[in-house]
Amino acid sequence: MNSRIPSLRARQRQHTRAEIVRVAFDLFARRGYEAVSADAIAEAAGISRATFFNYFPRKETILLELARARAGRLKALLTEFRASGRTASFDALLALMLKLTEENARISIDSKRLLLDTFIAHLSHGLLLPAREEAVQALAGIIRSIPGRRKAKADLIAATMFAVFVCTMLEWLMREGVPRRWLVDAMRSRLSVVLEGVA
Repeated sequence: MNSRIPSLRARQRQHTRAEIVRVAFDLFARRGYEAVSADAIAEAAGISRATFFNYFPRKETILLELARARAGRLKALLTEFRASGRTASFDALLALMLKLTEENARISIDSKRLLLDTFIAHLSHGLLLPAREEAVQALAGIIRSIPGRRKAKADLIAATMFAVFVCTMLEWLMREGVPRRWLVDAMRSRLSVVLEGVA
């Protein structure tokens, strides 16, 4: 048997964990994070309270799972791009970052406070630095493969892009009543300025 293929039990655990996160996110978005108890999440997910705590020792750890998922999505987009064999370019990199921006906006338009709480949880538990490092390394890998680029260090360009991305997301999340379009337009403008300086 291939040891890389998860067992049925492992797949069921992954499914249950993902379902708890999905249900919790839905409840948080509709009722607000503070108004949702672990018991409410367990009931909505169709599991016992004990099962919930087996996966998540505290309700707050679900926010960390959400944060990991968003950081993982950026890495997945970059990995998919590299595997596609398409020619790397700054325009393609900008398109990938805007795709992630659109996804984040769509996910959080009705629950900006929740995504802000997720960012804060990520920061306060020290998870932003490892996620940042992974994202920067993935971005830098693509930047290094761009033909004819200037000699600017790929790591520095990637770190700057990631900083602009995170700061723009945070600014949008903190602004009440600012539409999704603002986020996408601001992200496009700001990342374009970064990329024009190094292209």
